[in-house]
Amino acid sequence: MTTKTSPASSVGAGTTDALTDLVAAVRQLEGLVRQTGPFALPADTCDRVPELVAAVCRELGVALAFDGPEGDHALLALAAEIRRAQRSPALTALAPQDAARLARELRDREDEGLRVHCVPRPDGAEVEVVETGPEDAPSILISPACGMSHRLALPWLRALGTRYRCVVPQTRGTSEPLIDSTGFDRYLPGVPEQAGDLLAVAEALDLGPFHLMGMCGGAVPALLAAHQQPSLIRSLSLWHADLELGPESAKTDHQANLRSLLDLAGESRDTAGWLRDKIASGPMTGVPLTLGPLVVRPYATGELLYRYARLTGATMHWDSRETAAAVTRPTLIVTSTDDTTAHPDGSRRLARLLPDARLVVTEHGTHLDAFRADPGQQETLLSFLRERD
Repeated sequence: MTTKTSPASSVGAGTTDALTDLVAAVRQLEGLVRQTGPFALPADTCDRVPELVAAVCRELGVALAFDGPEGDHALLALAAEIRRAQRSPALTALAPQDAARLARELRDREDEGLRVHCVPRPDGAEVEVVETGPEDAPSILISPACGMSHRLALPWLRALGTRYRCVVPQTRGTSEPLIDSTGFDRYLPGVPEQAGDLLAVAEALDLGPFHLMGMCGGAVPALLAAHQQPSLIRSLSLWHADLELGPESAKTDHQANLRSLLDLAGESRDTAGWLRDKIASGPMTGVPLTLGPLVVRPYATGELLYRYARLTGATMHWDSRETAAAVTRPTLIVTSTDDTTAHPDGSRRLARLLPDARLVVTEHGTHLDAFRADPGQQETLLSFLRERD
C-alpha cells in the first residue's frame, strides 16, 4: 500500500487554514483530557479523515478516542468543532504524517512566548498560570470566567502581550488530573479563596502593582482582591460581570436558571452525576460556534460539573455590594445592551456603587464577545490603561 505524502512546499493556504481549524478544535479539549485522561467522543466526530485526526491528536498529546455514546449531547457539543473542521475538503489530500508535522508547527507557533507556572496554595490547591509578554513590562492579571479554560482568554493574551506582561490563572480545581476525585474536597472553593489565589499568583510571579481584569464571574474575586490589597492594584476592569448585587439588580433568565442548576449540582457528587446525565440526554441549546468545547467542558463528566457548581455557585451567591462600595481603584466597566447571559443592569448598578468607575455600554455584543479582544475592545481597554501607566 502506498502512502500519500505532502511536502511542506506543496501544502496550499487552504489546506493550512483547514488544518489550523482542526488543531484549534483539538486543542480546546487539551485541558479536559489533562484532567480526565483519555476521553471518548462519538464515532462520527471524525467520519471523513479518521487517520488524519488520530495523527493530529497523537502529535498534540490530546488522548481522544472515538467510541463514545452517540446519544450523549454533551459529548456531541464537545465534538462539534472537530467534526466541523475535519470535514473540510482541503484535508482529504493531506497525508496523516504531514498533518502531524504541520500540527506540531502550528502548536509551537501558537505557544511561542507562553510561559506556564504552577502556584501551590497552603490549603493544598494548585493554580495553573499562563503568561506572556515582556517580564519587565507593566502587568495585567486576568481573573478568568470561573471554572473555564485559560484558552478563552488567549485572544486577550495575544492582544496585550506585545506591550504588557499578561497573566491568566485558571480557577482552582480545574487543571490538575482527577486521580483522586476527593482531592478537591481538601480545600475550599469560595470567593475569598479564589481572590486569595489571584493575589498569590501576583506575589509568586512578582508582578508588582498590576492592572486587574475580571471576566464574567471572574469579576467577583477580582473585586474582592482589589478591596483586600488596593496598594497592589493600579486599575480594575470588569467585562460583562456576573455579580450578585441584591434585588435591585435585574437578572437574565440564564443567570437565574444557571444558579438554580448549580445549587442542585453542588449538593453532592451523586446529584451532580445524575443531573449531568439528565442534561446530556437532550439537545444542548445555545452552545456557541468555535468556542463550544470550552464552554461545554464543565458538563463533560459528573465530577467536573460538581466542581463547576461549587466554584461558580460560590461567585453567583456572593453579595458584592459591600465590597464594591469599598473599592477605591479606578475601574472600567464594560457591558452591552443585549447581553442575555449577564444582565447589563448589573454592570450599571456596579458603576453606581464604585466610587471611581467608568461605564462603557456597547449597543450590541453577546456575553462571549467579551473574550474576543476585537480592535474596539482593545482600544477601550488600552486608552483606559494608558491613563494609569
